[in-house]
Amino acid sequence: MKLKGFLAMLFLSFLSSSTVIAAAPEQGTTTTAYRKFVVYYGWYTDGRGQIGPEIERIIAAKPEFVISPYYTSTGQVNLTPQVMDRFHENGIKVLVYVATGNADKKLESVLQEIKIGLDNGADGVMLDEVAMLHSDWQVDYYKRIYDYTKSFGSEKVVIANPGSVLVNEKVMSVSDIVSFEHQWRFASHIDWFSKYPATRFMGISSNDITNVMGYTVDSESSARDTIEAWQAGVSYHFSTNTYTTLAPWFEEYQKALEDYAVSGSKLGELRVRTIDSEGGEINGLWIEVRKNDRVVMTGFSPTRFLLPEGEYQVGAGNYQSFIFDRWQDGETSPYHSTTLADSSTAELVAVYRSELANLRVESYDNLGNSIREMRVTVSGSDGGVVAEGVTPLNLRLTLGQYSVVASDSEHYQFARWDDGSQVRTTSLAGDAKITAYYDNMLADKLGAEIFSCPPKYQQQVADSMLKSGPFAGLLELQMRKSAMALAGCPVQ
Repeated sequence: MKLKGFLAMLFLSFLSSSTVIAAAPEQGTTTTAYRKFVVYYGWYTDGRGQIGPEIERIIAAKPEFVISPYYTSTGQVNLTPQVMDRFHENGIKVLVYVATGNADKKLESVLQEIKIGLDNGADGVMLDEVAMLHSDWQVDYYKRIYDYTKSFGSEKVVIANPGSVLVNEKVMSVSDIVSFEHQWRFASHIDWFSKYPATRFMGISSNDITNVMGYTVDSESSARDTIEAWQAGVSYHFSTNTYTTLAPWFEEYQKALEDYAVSGSKLGELRVRTIDSEGGEINGLWIEVRKNDRVVMTGFSPTRFLLPEGEYQVGAGNYQSFIFDRWQDGETSPYHSTTLADSSTAELVAVYRSELANLRVESYDNLGNSIREMRVTVSGSDGGVVAEGVTPLNLRLTLGQYSVVASDSEHYQFARWDDGSQVRTTSLAGDAKITAYYDNMLADKLGAEIFSCPPKYQQQVADSMLKSGPFAGLLELQMRKSAMALAGCPVQ
């Protein structure tokens, strides 16, 4: 079957805009799709041309396709006729890896690499280092590559790997499958993601870049990630240690995927939402599903999981000011037990309270005047700055301990906080107000009486004019306005 027709047929099963690879053509039924592939940039043959064991390990996994470079790093043919034949006779497509250098690589060179691979039996290409397509010339570059590849047959597959969810939607017009690589978890947040079937998207979890996933991909997390990707609307996902080797846990990983796929006819649907204490929806909170004390699924609320029948523990975590309070059915433990039967649907709703309080920072000089525009810095218990601003400063912060530091200004020198300290520590358990006190440096130079707040100062200005002339009166006027503004007095 030609790829375009194949994708068109699958599209009908994936019109749902949810982030789960599921559609419900009939009430009580669920349609799922699983797509396996392998990335292997290592060599298939040794120095004597003998095929190594890696090819048999890949064949045993029964992926839809494998992605490999046509040549080795020494210029030898990696995808030899024997390798191509071995994959093809087992129903596995071979896609040639071709780097494009973010559209900076000469187009003729890219097309030549593609031609060599396709002329020698490859079923398509995986374009790596794909640009973000924010420029028309970049779109044209990849459109020419796409059209050239399809000139060898419309069934030839073109995968574009920008490796980022920031890529322009136009990438969908110059590829059959788009790889977000390690950023696959963020794909569902793209505004155009739900417009396309899940079979148009790909993701990878690996240790190829140190800590790129935020955790080590191993025998446990590998299957969990692939299943999570399937559930999140990314049909193609592969977990590995590095791209140039097959992981030692490769077979264990493939077995876990096979077991999950076989159980597909008995999957139940678990929906999890998060709300605040007033019933308002909260999006983006971490949810995890455990079975026998092992994490089997994770996601961000609101989310849906397709799971084999059985008993699970669903956990709702805290995040910043959002603190788990209870489940809507009254359960108070952060982990809620739930049982899924064949093709059943269950929904859990976690209720959160937002623990925030108001902190107001004011400032006064040593004459008792309220002063403004004094800079303060607020740090959390870990020492990190959480807020900066000038007085009077009103902040809304999560409950906890904070340290507040006040800075000097041109005319005011910080003296102390209201508790006598130089660094104000406050344990915010509710609304609070703290005050910084400053020495008025101008008062020492000009006299403290000028910083009082009389109801009117026009008479003083007039007296200065009568006593010393218009220029003295003007100076009196400007000095009065400046001093009173600094003191927080109303300027008439």
